Amino acid sequence: MRPLNLVNNDVKTYKLSRKTILNIVGTVRLILGKKVWIAWDLDLGKPDDPQQRYFTEEQLKRIIEASGGQYRTLFALLAGTGMRIGEAAGLHVEDLDLDNCVIHVRRGVWNGQEQAPKTKNAVREIDTDPGLAELLRQHIGDKRAGRVFEARNGSPISGNNILKRVLHPLLKRLGIPKAGLHAFRHSRVTMLRKNGTPEDLQKQWIGHSSLRTTDRYSHTHQELEYRRLAASKLGLNFIVGPNGPNLGEALASEKSHANQVA
Repeated sequence: MRPLNLVNNDVKTYKLSRKTILNIVGTVRLILGKKVWIAWDLDLGKPDDPQQRYFTEEQLKRIIEASGGQYRTLFALLAGTGMRIGEAAGLHVEDLDLDNCVIHVRRGVWNGQEQAPKTKNAVREIDTDPGLAELLRQHIGDKRAGRVFEARNGSPISGNNILKRVLHPLLKRLGIPKAGLHAFRHSRVTMLRKNGTPEDLQKQWIGHSSLRTTDRYSHTHQELEYRRLAASKLGLNFIVGPNGPNLGEALASEKSHANQVA
């Protein structure tokens, strides 16, 4: 048997993520036992702080308008409610109270199978606007039962397939930076925060148990125009009033006084 002679070109190298390394180490620990790994001194450094993408309102408008078929309604639903893609996949016609503009989240889809939502807070009612309600009404037509969104073979829609075959190609065509379906959820939270939606409604509509979790979904710090507007509403005029001291005259007076002293 010819000995294996490995040179640089024969060996493939891979850069593993921190999470992958931790998973491998965890498996090895289970195999070797605590007596062996207890002395290991592993330092993988601090985990990166990933920046979750979100869509601006202008980007959402372009995405929805450029989408076709059921995906226009799906993307409008995700943008207008902040629902998880699995929750949208598990949505049935019976869950829609379109006359009252209410969507009932009662189940989700994971690995192609319907199941109960991930947490008790995920079971909720989401109030929506008449525009989205009308879009959903047009989408379901005369359908009175079954899933709101389905694949061609009648199975639940797949988030991974939509991401690879629909959203990512669409974003590339529109020149919008690549993002996942969860970006719609982050966009919704950001819009709710920007418009001063009461905190209890934010929690209910998004399905979080705590506003601390919802805080991580907000991107208002990246919305420069929103920050400028908020600052202008609470600027100096808020303190001295629109008829308060004329700052231009005050500065001119200070300059004149300084010249006289000099």
